[in-house]
Parts: sequence; structure tokens; C-alpha cells
Amino acid sequence: MVSNINQKGRTSVVYRERDLNRGLTVKQASATHADVEKIGRFEIQGILGEGSQGKVYLAFDPHLERKVAIKTLTKNSSTEQSNQLAFLMQEARAVSNLQHSNIVTLYDAGECGGEPYLVFEYVEGTTLREVIKESGALTNARAAEIALDILNGIECAHRQGIIHCDLKPANVMIAPSGVARIMDFGIAKTVANKNQDNAVFLGTPLYAAPECFSGFTPNQTSEIFSIGMIVYEILSGRNPAAASTLAQVQHLICHETFAPPSVSNGNVDEKLGAIILK
Repeated sequence: MVSNINQKGRTSVVYRERDLNRGLTVKQASATHADVEKIGRFEIQGILGEGSQGKVYLAFDPHLERKVAIKTLTKNSSTEQSNQLAFLMQEARAVSNLQHSNIVTLYDAGECGGEPYLVFEYVEGTTLREVIKESGALTNARAAEIALDILNGIECAHRQGIIHCDLKPANVMIAPSGVARIMDFGIAKTVANKNQDNAVFLGTPLYAAPECFSGFTPNQTSEIFSIGMIVYEILSGRNPAAASTLAQVQHLICHETFAPPSVSNGNVDEKLGAIILK
């Protein structure tokens, strides 16, 4: 896992300790009591998850008579809120063009009470993060299946010039059928429209490529690195860059060579482990 860093494409990086593993924690098994009754025409049935970016509600579409998942935005200062609104609408424009069996489909986008929201296909199941947390390391065959699903979905996005920017187990939903589906393109950026000036740190540090810590905007290559980190975690049951501080995570990713996943799981196929470490 080696990346050459140069001056081209450099941007300023801003991140905080709470960004170490940020994002929504989605629990599909049960929805907690909702704090609102309706968003637009959609009838809210519960909260699926919430985090620093906002909330995800389980809702019912009375027009099409189906369950959906609605993502809203957390209120912050006017400046931060403006940036978040731009991110959310950017997600709508980007993801609406993605139609793939390994990507959670965006149905609709709107605004209610001055706040925007996105309406996604409701996918039953659990996140890959929860699967690893509960089951630990998975088999070689299962890891390969999940990896291929993620790669197929990301290939579809990359062909359309879309970068997810935050690939991690918490953003991969495992359906009851076993199929892995990528969700939460909340900070997706189209290659043609990416802003090189005053960019914030995009993504989750534990799964970020080395160049991202130096201010480079995530691209197709850095996403392959993120997928490698995910598959390593699937096979070993742990993230190789796990540490108590962001500085330590950055050091491990940028300057250390990770031990093969077979060190943590003796059942890992050597060839598969070698592929991950490339």
C-alpha cells in the first residue's frame, strides 16, 4: 500500500478528532421512536440511525405504498449548514444517475420546513460494520463475494465520474440475500466539478489513502485503497490502522507497512492477502 505524494492537486486539510470514524450508525433491525410525524408526503415510522451528518428515518410513501429511508441534515451554524446543504444536494445530483444492484437507489429529493432531505430505497439487513463487529473475521469466500459487490458498485460510479469519498464498512449494507450494497454518497464529488481550493478532509481517516492526509482530493485510485482496507478488516476482524488518536492513524497509514491479514487470521488465503496488501 504505497502512494507517491507530489504537489499537484494539493488542497488544505481540516479535520478533527471526532472525524476518526464519523458517519451514521444505521441499525436496520429496529427503528427507534421518531421525533417527527411527516417529511413532505412521507409518513415517518421511526429512526434508523443518526450521527454527525444527520438522521435517517424509516418512512412510508403513501403514493407508491412502499417503505423508504429518508436522510435529513443536522442543523449547525449557518455557515456549516450552508456547506452541508450543498453536500446533500450534491449527493442527490450524483446518486440519481447511479442505477446498479450494488448501490442503494435514490428515489427522490426535496425540502421540508427549510431543510432538504433525500429519499432512498429501504434495504433490509445490517451494515458490514455490524456484521464484522458481531461475527469477527469472515471466510475467504465471503470476503471475496463482498469485495466483488463493492468493486462492481464503485466501478459503476467511477464510470460516471463519481467518487464516493467515504468508503467504509458502515457505508456498506448487507441485504438478507447476502448482497452488499453501497450507501451514503453524502460527500460524493463528481470528478468534473471537484473543488481544489480550501477542501475539508473528505472521508473517514481509518479508511483513507495516504495522499488524502496531505490534502489531495480522493480519486478512483484512493478508493481502491479504501476497499483494500475494508477487505483487510473483513478477513482479519480488525482495521490495521486502528489507533487511539488521529495522528497515530495517519502515521500507520502513511509510514508503516501493515502485517498480512493472516497474522490475525491463520485461515486467510495467502494469494488473497497478497492482493490486499498491494
